[in-house]
Amino acid sequence: MILLKNKSQINYAILIFSFLLIFSCSQEKNYNAKIKGNTMGTYYLIELIDVPVKLKIKNIELEIKNTLKKANKILSNWDKDSEISIINKTDKTTAIKISDELNEVFKTAKEINAKSNGFFDLTLDPIIELWGFGYKSKQMQVIPKNNQIKNILSLTGQKSFLKMNFDNNELIKKNKDIKINLSSIGKGYGIDLIGKKLDQLGINNYIINIGGDILTKGYNSKKENWVIGIENPNLKEKLIKEIVNLTNKGLATSGDYKNFFTKNGKRYSHIINPKTGKPIKHSTKSVTVIHENSMKADGWATAFLALGSLEGLKIANKEKIAVIFIDEIDNKLIKFKSNAFNNLK
Repeated sequence: MILLKNKSQINYAILIFSFLLIFSCSQEKNYNAKIKGNTMGTYYLIELIDVPVKLKIKNIELEIKNTLKKANKILSNWDKDSEISIINKTDKTTAIKISDELNEVFKTAKEINAKSNGFFDLTLDPIIELWGFGYKSKQMQVIPKNNQIKNILSLTGQKSFLKMNFDNNELIKKNKDIKINLSSIGKGYGIDLIGKKLDQLGINNYIINIGGDILTKGYNSKKENWVIGIENPNLKEKLIKEIVNLTNKGLATSGDYKNFFTKNGKRYSHIINPKTGKPIKHSTKSVTVIHENSMKADGWATAFLALGSLEGLKIANKEKIAVIFIDEIDNKLIKFKSNAFNNLK
């Protein structure tokens, strides 16, 4: 400790201290960080760029975990006490109040259902379960018979069986036995919720990746757009089939090359054709969609994979959606891009 004996010494000391304080603060810079963990049956990896120094990484991690918990409590069919699971167990055909978040998901689901000619459908849960791809995790032993599929299909049809009052946050199941499955859109919306939280915290540059579905904002560590590699459906080759540069957009890939089973030498995809109630049979192996947010990219990727490239490209060009289809034709992987995808900069 230094004992200051007079006023001039004190003033001088205050001046020096103030200078050191200002100098010290000026040396503090925004920082970059990576956060990772597990959620929704898969991994998450979040990269943050130029985080304001006042925001502590532990607090950011906590906010992300709380946001993921919230998303699961609303959207997860695997959580028996989630909002969507409670709706599925609700045995009535009168109006059911739903959260703002679920209301937003249903708005997007209705839009994609209409524009995809019904190839995106939230009510496919019983047919997904019949084929052994649902959240009850049963292993497929016997291929369903046509009469079983026909009976189950009578309980599917988003346009016919779900009535929404978006202004009042109300859902009506026109048949009490209707079951809703959000796995085709829930992960994307969970990503968007994290993005909104980061925005609220004042973080302007990030990439959120949950199991390959992505949301980007701002720039990467090189102060450039985020660079994303689109996976090769032939996992044995371990090659990237396409590279895109993104900012302020979502990206989602749906493919039939990871989740499938083989029976009697025949392969069955987890993507179900809503019209036939059977796994898709066309040549499209994967679809990657780039859209304004991750939820829309997620939902449309499922719709386009169910449709296949032939019909899917027609809708993509009509709706001006950026999408790339990768088809297997004569044992070769062929890429088909929508006009909007070709126009990406």
